[in-house]
Amino acid sequence: MKMSKDTQLAMAAERAREVDARLLRNALPGVASQVSTARSSSARTLLDSRWATNSERLASLDFVTSGDVLSDFKFIDLFAGIGGMRIPFDELGGECVFTSELDEHARSVYEANFGADHVMNTDVTSVDDCPEIVPDHDLVLAGFPCQPFSHAGKKLGFEDTRGTLFFSIANIVKAKQPRVLLLENVRGLKSHDGGNTLRVILGSLKELGYEAHTDVLNARDFGLPQNRNRLFIVAIRSDLLGASEYAFPEPTVSRGDLSVAMALDPSCDSDALTISDRLWDGHQQRRARNQASGKGFGYQIVSPDSPYTATISARYYKDGSEILIAQEGLNPRLLSVREAGNLQGFPSNFQFHESKKQAYKQLGNAVPVNVIRALAAGLSKYLNA
Repeated sequence: MKMSKDTQLAMAAERAREVDARLLRNALPGVASQVSTARSSSARTLLDSRWATNSERLASLDFVTSGDVLSDFKFIDLFAGIGGMRIPFDELGGECVFTSELDEHARSVYEANFGADHVMNTDVTSVDDCPEIVPDHDLVLAGFPCQPFSHAGKKLGFEDTRGTLFFSIANIVKAKQPRVLLLENVRGLKSHDGGNTLRVILGSLKELGYEAHTDVLNARDFGLPQNRNRLFIVAIRSDLLGASEYAFPEPTVSRGDLSVAMALDPSCDSDALTISDRLWDGHQQRRARNQASGKGFGYQIVSPDSPYTATISARYYKDGSEILIAQEGLNPRLLSVREAGNLQGFPSNFQFHESKKQAYKQLGNAVPVNVIRALAAGLSKYLNA
């Protein structure tokens, strides 16, 4: 039976109220019951009354600022982790108006460092049916998971992204038409699923009206002594001047000027970080087996004089095998949490999770802040156009 227009409108309004309520439940469990049918403007008022502004906390972080500070752009932070991508855009004077992060441990660190004076969403797919509820913004930040797309459609456009987390990003972009997207992923995205994954993403962005650019950037080229390659996608709305002429940043330092010592903390508790005889024996035996079978070299050990470390990963908390620090006359040691943060470029007073396991996992999943800072500098003209 065909519904009347009034019935359709009533159902749409009810769905919007349900999405608003879901957003609020994700953001603040204690507030949701008070405003289960509130519209987003009321929700923002309640959020502002529940949380003090984060300006004092942001001011306390050891941000790096340049003369080109903007003050009139807004951004959203999707798959936010602990907030590494947003730091350089805070430095530029941007305002984060919407954050989404599924992991509760990462959210707790994010809120400790940046506050929660805006909607803190726990599941970005919760707005798939109503993306217009996301506040207006100029910039999308997203370090999204790598997922394959169906080969069935092969349109290489927006519709081919349905059923993936990238669809949630593209759906918001379609509704809000921000000026710029900055997306981050592993280097392997270039070849994932025979290159189909990246082709679909770029085709979708083109269909949505964006000039998309890709490049692999290494943290070593931006002042961090870590060999960490990541793929970045910069998409600029096609109507903006120079959208097709965007160029990725050039290296900011010479790799020869780097050393692991730059990331090390002389005041760390090296005794507590020194690995046990049992673990050290296990590392060496595993390495010998791997070399004999041609499966790789196992653990990686560096000294303060080494030019760089291997890539820190989310599994670092298990045994630290990818980055061990040599110690004279002793077993090697792990990086401290603070040193792992230094390798990723986090401010010196950034508050990490109290659990070492969670802190190492979060830092292994984080983006190198220095790389994002270089990208942010080049994108500022599009945000201020």
